[in-house]
Order: sequence, then C-alpha cells, then structure tokens
Amino acid sequence: MWIHRTESIVNEHSDISSLLLRSSQSEEELLPDFLVKLSNSSMRTIRGNRFKPREVSLFDLSLEDETHQDLPLILGNELVRCKPIKIEPTEDKAPVVAVDVSSMKIGDTDDGMLSALRTVIVWKINGEYVYLRCGPIMFHITDYEHKQMSKHLGFKESLPPSIFSSVTMRILGRLRNTLERWTQRLVCKSSKNALILFDGSLTAGTPDNPAKHVESILDSARENGNVVLAFSKATKLAIAGQRVTDMLGQMPAPCLLDIDHQIGAQFPPNPVKLLGRVYVAKLSFGGFTFRLDIDRQIPIDGAIDAVSKLSGCDLIEQGYPETLRLAHILSTFTANEVIGIQRFIARNHGLRITSQLSLRKSLFGPFGTGRESA
Repeated sequence: MWIHRTESIVNEHSDISSLLLRSSQSEEELLPDFLVKLSNSSMRTIRGNRFKPREVSLFDLSLEDETHQDLPLILGNELVRCKPIKIEPTEDKAPVVAVDVSSMKIGDTDDGMLSALRTVIVWKINGEYVYLRCGPIMFHITDYEHKQMSKHLGFKESLPPSIFSSVTMRILGRLRNTLERWTQRLVCKSSKNALILFDGSLTAGTPDNPAKHVESILDSARENGNVVLAFSKATKLAIAGQRVTDMLGQMPAPCLLDIDHQIGAQFPPNPVKLLGRVYVAKLSFGGFTFRLDIDRQIPIDGAIDAVSKLSGCDLIEQGYPETLRLAHILSTFTANEVIGIQRFIARNHGLRITSQLSLRKSLFGPFGTGRESA
C-alpha cells in the first residue's frame, strides 16, 4: 500500500489569518458578504417539504463535481520538433500559496437543486504547510430564479438553453467561479513576492468566466511581485490524436515544453483570451505531465525562473506541487460530509427525505441497470 505523507500543519488560526492579511490594506472577508446573503436568500426559496438527497457511498473517500473544462485543440506536427526547456531547481526560498474551490450537488427539491461550495488556501512557508478552509456555503438553485441569481453574481449575460448542461448546473458553475475568483484576488493582493498556484488554466472570456476578472487578478499579483502558475490536471490538447502531455514522457525532469505559439495561432483575439503563456510541464522524474499556464505579462525568463523556484521550494511528488495537492484534498467534499450536509438541510428547513425514483428499475426491474440521469 502506498501512503502519502506531508509535513505537519501546526500553526494556530490567528497565525494562519495573519498570513492572508499581513500585507492587505483592507481586511476583506474570505467569504464575500454578497455571496453569504445570496446563500441565505436562496435557501429561503425552498418550497414544499420533499428533499431527494444525492446518493453517496461511505466507501467514496471524496466527491467532486468537476467544472474545469479544457478546450479540445489539434496542434500542428511542427510541435514535434520543439526542444524542451531544462529547468534547474534553485535554492531561492519563496512563499508558495495555492487556491482551490470545490462545488457539490447535494440533492434535489421539488423545484430546484441544493448545492454546496468550499474554498481553501494553503501556504508553504519556512518548511511548514498551513491552511485556511472556509465553507461549506449552501445554495438553492432553481430554473425560474436563475436570471436574478446571475445578476447578483455580476453576470450580465443570460443563460441560453443548452443540450450539454442544465441551467442549474451552469449557475452552480458561476457560483464556484465567483468564489474562486474572489479568493484568488484576495490572495494575490495580500501576498508578496510569492508563487501563487491556481487549479485550471488562465484561459478566460466565456460568458461564465469573464476575462476582466482574471485580468484584474493577474494585475494584483504583478503589483505585489507575485507570479501566478495555473496547473491543469486534464487537457484535451493533442497532436495528430496524441495527447500533448505524452510528448515529454521520455524527457528528463524537470522540463517545460513551450506550446504557446501553436495554441495562440488557433484562437481569435476575441472573445476567448489566453491570459497565460501555455507550457507542458514535467516537474519530477517518473511523474505525470501537466498543462501549465504562466501569467503572459511575466517575461519568459521570469516565468522559467518561477518554475525553477517552485521546483526548489515545494515538494513535487508525481509531478504536481504539494501545496496545490493539499488545497485540492482539503477543499474536496467527503461522502461523510455530504451526508452530514443533507441531514443538516433536512432538519433545519423541515424537509422530508424521499428516495430517488428509478424509472429504469420501475420499467425493467432487475434489468434496469443503466445509470439514472441527474
């Protein structure tokens, strides 16, 4: 059995809070007040008394509704001739800060969906990992109130019908995006000369992920001497049907492959914007390979220097920074937590838990083995 060990988390809460606000001129809350008010008002819209909880198993150690989606792109064969950039880990000590947010569907009511969000910040300073976790914060999302909720979140665009995702799931995505951008901005404003790690890419400009918010976050980071590095756990970038992350399989680590020019050539200037320079990164021998976006306004030498510092400052196990790994683990909901949230909602809102009707089982009996739609 392989057991993963990390350094101890030993700081008191007051010490952790000071890490976030040490350099901040305005002590903003980790959970924005408007989002808390929106949570409270949305939970008051629950009508009826039936609640169909999401089915979970105690054998599931963690649960997450993944919302980060990479765009599928086929790159030119000339990329095969590109040479990797060798990375030399440096001994320069720099603070490493990681941000991650998880969203989770909790269940269904008579006219909507109940969901939860949680945000986490993890620091590595002086050889120790410390974290601040906030949430869960709950929302009741309905089809008939989605326009009002989007307006409160600052989205001007309405949600057109889509065959790929329901309105409620897209609203959940907007809620998660709002909390994630808020936390990222807060970290970038309060950190100094740090390496700040995001989950996902720095591609923005879609209706659900406006470019102006990401641009503002990156501006705040640069003003404080920070460098933003965004890691994508999964990417659809491919060359002639082969994933671009497979290209560094036999290369010595750590190294980078610059694919920014090939990707940028396939994007029109608007509306989607590549706010980060795009690389393929292999940061440890025998580890996995990831798409890595680094703030485009940072000079190339500065971007490579940031990766060198990260390789020397943070534990890079399986090619993934430990600080960002901990942020993901601490933000992800466990099955026990989901069951606890379901019980809390049912008890505090007077809801009667009902079982989910299985149409396939009703029609086909023991032969109704297909997966039920959400």
